[in-house]
Amino acid sequence: MARSDRKFKTSFNTWLDGVLIGNMPDTISGVARLLGVSRTIARNVLLRGAEIKLISDVSSPADFLRKPTRADYFELREIRSLEEQLENDFMVWLKDAQPAPGSRLSEAALARRFGVSNTVVREFLIGLSRFGFIRKEPHRSWILEGFTEQYALELHEVRQLFEHRAIKAVFDIPPEAPFWGQLIRLREEHVQLHRDIKTRFTEFSELDTRFHRTLNAAAGNRFMDSFQDSISLIFHFHYRWCKKRQVERNGFAAQEHLTIIDAILRRDEDGAMAALENHLKTANQTFVTSLERD
Repeated sequence: MARSDRKFKTSFNTWLDGVLIGNMPDTISGVARLLGVSRTIARNVLLRGAEIKLISDVSSPADFLRKPTRADYFELREIRSLEEQLENDFMVWLKDAQPAPGSRLSEAALARRFGVSNTVVREFLIGLSRFGFIRKEPHRSWILEGFTEQYALELHEVRQLFEHRAIKAVFDIPPEAPFWGQLIRLREEHVQLHRDIKTRFTEFSELDTRFHRTLNAAAGNRFMDSFQDSISLIFHFHYRWCKKRQVERNGFAAQEHLTIIDAILRRDEDGAMAALENHLKTANQTFVTSLERD
């Protein structure tokens, strides 16, 4: 997908999130200011809105005909970057293949499997290596590392620092920002997944990644974004996790997410912080349990 096309689709989804909470700029200039994009992209956003009959036309000002629905949004697979898609595919492969600790991976083999260049694979693996998840070997091969309980405790400590900062940053976001529409949409997805958890429990890991990434993005810190990418992989696709009670575990985690989201939406910072702390404690206990199986 061309970068400009992805930018437009991401911008359109963000515009819908703004409309969802009543922040509805109805001119090209207004949309451009809200999204921080060019007038060309802003005009295309409004044209798309008219195409799906969300607004009457692109006249100035445009008339809104209805509220956005989930079907109006571009799907994630349409707006993911090459790197994000590789991360997702690699996570799914780890979960399905479950390679043992000490397994050797070839850059060339992974590139063929995921349909990307060796360079893209190498850069992705280098990112993971910073967290001890994977170790570089000579001749462009990599070793999947094992983890200790001490590793899990250190990872949990850093995760607490980052995510506590993210929660505090959320409450500084202006009420008219599209973030709040995005959070409402995430809440709806959690409710639907929790309701159908017995048949959709495998979808939780992807939703969990987006939930934590959304919160961390509020802090506007690029290092936190990078950290979250690796944490998602380590916590949710750890290749030694026991699959027993997976439905119950994922359903419980989804409910914990809802508790955090609801506290944020009612602007209860203390409640949100307490709910986050409880969720991180549960996630860390699950991770430590997976290590004890070795």
